[in-house]
Amino acid sequence: MAEKVFNAREEAIRMGLDMECPEPPYPASTLIARMDWDEEPVRIGFDGVGDNWPTTWGDDDINYTTYGDGRGFGGEKLPRESSLSLGFARVHGHPPHHWGEDLKTDADVPVGWGENGIKSSGLLMVDSVLYLFVRNYKVEGDWRHSRLAWSIDKGKTWKWADWYFSDSFGCPDFVQCGKNYDQAKDEYVYIVSQDSNSAYDYTRHLVMARVPITAITDRRRYEFFAGTDSAGNPIWTPEIADRKPIFTDGRGVFRVGITYNPPLKRFFLATSHWVADWPGPRKHTSALGVFEASNPWGPWATVYYDDWWLGDKTCFHHKFPAKYISADGLEMWCLFSGQGGNYTYTLRRASLVVSRH
Repeated sequence: MAEKVFNAREEAIRMGLDMECPEPPYPASTLIARMDWDEEPVRIGFDGVGDNWPTTWGDDDINYTTYGDGRGFGGEKLPRESSLSLGFARVHGHPPHHWGEDLKTDADVPVGWGENGIKSSGLLMVDSVLYLFVRNYKVEGDWRHSRLAWSIDKGKTWKWADWYFSDSFGCPDFVQCGKNYDQAKDEYVYIVSQDSNSAYDYTRHLVMARVPITAITDRRRYEFFAGTDSAGNPIWTPEIADRKPIFTDGRGVFRVGITYNPPLKRFFLATSHWVADWPGPRKHTSALGVFEASNPWGPWATVYYDDWWLGDKTCFHHKFPAKYISADGLEMWCLFSGQGGNYTYTLRRASLVVSRH
C-alpha cells in the first residue's frame, strides 16, 4: 500500500486550526516599531546535542538548561543510542562568547525518542531552588501528562511531586523574570502551556496557572486564569476546568515561552504557528510569532509574525533567555532548536526599535 502523502491543510483540520487567518491574531504593538534579526544563528556544539532547551538564569549567573533526545555537549563521538531523553546542562558566558557543559543528575532519563520518553518543558530558579516541569509523563500507559520536580543543590539531585497535570498543561513552561526570579512583579510564579494534554499538536489557545512563590510544590495552591472582569483585572480560579485562554491564534500555538524584559517593562511571548503550505511531514514549521504585553496574561500586541522565519528549516520551542536581554532592553536572543544544523543550543539575535510618540 502506498504511503499517504502529507497534507498540511488536512493536518490543520485534524488539529482544529483555521488556516483562513492570514493576519497576525493581535494588533501591532504601539511600543515596538520593528524587530530585526541577525542573518545567521549562533550555535554551541554539534548537530545532535539535543533539542527544546528550557532555560533559567541562576543565582550564580549560570544559565541552567535541559535538552531532549540528544547526546549532550560532550557526546559528538558517542553512538546515537547513548542519547538522553532528559539531560541537563549549564551554559556560561554571553553570546556569541558562551559555552556549554553537561550536568549529570539523578533525573537523567535514557533516550526514548519523541513521545516515548520524559522530556523537560520548563525550568525556573527561584530563591536558589530549581523547579522543573516534564512532559510525556506516563500514567497507566498514557504519556499525555506533566509533572513537577525540584532541586535544592542546583540540579544534581531532584525530588518529584506526588501529583501531575492531565486535563491540560501538556507542555508547561515557567514565565522567566530575571536572575533567580529577582524581577518578579508580584509574589507568584506563572506557568504557561498550550491548552492540550499533549506537546505534539498545535492548539488554538494558551492557558496559564499561577502559584505563590512559597508554595510551588503544593498543587492545592495553584490557580488558573479564568478571564478578566469588567475593569480588565484577571480572574483566577482553583478549578482547572474553569480555565480560559490568555492567548488565541486560529493558526495554532506550540511550545511557548514567555520572558519579562525589565527595561521595557514588557513580557515577550514567543511561539510557533502552523503553515498551510508547509511541506512537512514533521509537526514543526519554520514559523515564529512574537508578542508583548504589560502582564504575563496579556492583553497581547504583535511584535513579529512570519511563516518562514528560518526559511525552509524547522524550529521549535522558541524563548528569550532573561540573561541575554541587554541593559536597555533593545537586544534579545531567541533560543530555539530544530533541524537543518540546529539540533543543538541555537540562538538568533533580535534588535528592537521602539516607537517614538
